[in-house]
Amino acid sequence: MLRRSMKRADWLAAVLYFLIALPALQAARAGEAAAEKPLPATTEAALLMKDIVPEAPVYIRVFKEESELEVWKARPNGRYALIKTFPICNWGGTLGPKRTQGDSMSPEGFYGVTPGAMKPDSKYHLAFNIGYPNALDRALGRTGAYIMVHGDCRSVGCFAMSDKLIEEIYAFVRDALAAGEPSVPVHVFPFRMTDANIKRHADNPARDTWGPLKQAYDDFGETREPPKIGMCGKRYVVNSLTPVGMDPNAACPALIGKRLAPLSPRLSRRLAQNDPSLEARGKKMKTAQESSSIYGFFTSLSWGSTTATISAENRPARQSSDASLGAVQPLLGP
Repeated sequence: MLRRSMKRADWLAAVLYFLIALPALQAARAGEAAAEKPLPATTEAALLMKDIVPEAPVYIRVFKEESELEVWKARPNGRYALIKTFPICNWGGTLGPKRTQGDSMSPEGFYGVTPGAMKPDSKYHLAFNIGYPNALDRALGRTGAYIMVHGDCRSVGCFAMSDKLIEEIYAFVRDALAAGEPSVPVHVFPFRMTDANIKRHADNPARDTWGPLKQAYDDFGETREPPKIGMCGKRYVVNSLTPVGMDPNAACPALIGKRLAPLSPRLSRRLAQNDPSLEARGKKMKTAQESSSIYGFFTSLSWGSTTATISAENRPARQSSDASLGAVQPLLGP
């Protein structure tokens, strides 16, 4: 009789445990199903009409002040097309970079999503980690972790989307990584880096950190190719002509210069033959700036004043990137 009572008690305990765990199991299954959803048929059709395969490389841009997340995809010629602009439901803090754990700030800078950063089992429906802190953040003493783009519309430093929208964004990133991309770049800006917006925020204490972001924004406006990011001297270097690695503690080259893509294959080969140390995939500009002065570097390359070989008076006017980007319509509406 005692043994039968114990078996009954064990059975009741097992049933009770299952009933308690059932909601969590159902949520996990729902998360897995959401993570496996393909892109909507209308999205795939729009991509194919533009000769863009669904698994083509992806580039993501985030604008905090506008609360927008853009998804761009590579065309067969290597240039990127704006596919869709998603409204961000919530993000944390104010304009400026994240500096410390617990400051509730969303970061600004250059990040990337790797296959291990995908979180199909996130308690915020779906999520992927953008990679904060990166090597430069750590070199500058910035702390924090687990900065995600996720669903559920709640944020303490993350970029929160609605559940429906994160499913589509997640699918874009998942498919690009599954096709062999080592990472998906996620570049986070305080706002659209137009001259008018920078002037409007001239008194913001974070302005000194925006030089490379402005440069990356302008370069992409001209090339439609994701900016190449390096690190040295505890700062970012954008689209450098001289090779720059990803060690923020390394010394910067004496001459950095600037490249903008694309180059013809013939000119690429000629540049590589003349100087094999150069990465000749970008347009070789007739400018080179001594990198010993951080202020001078960002003044010449990011803010457009003077260079070592071309004076401000004689340089041709640079195309306004915000104007050119403003003329680009996404392939799909929100």
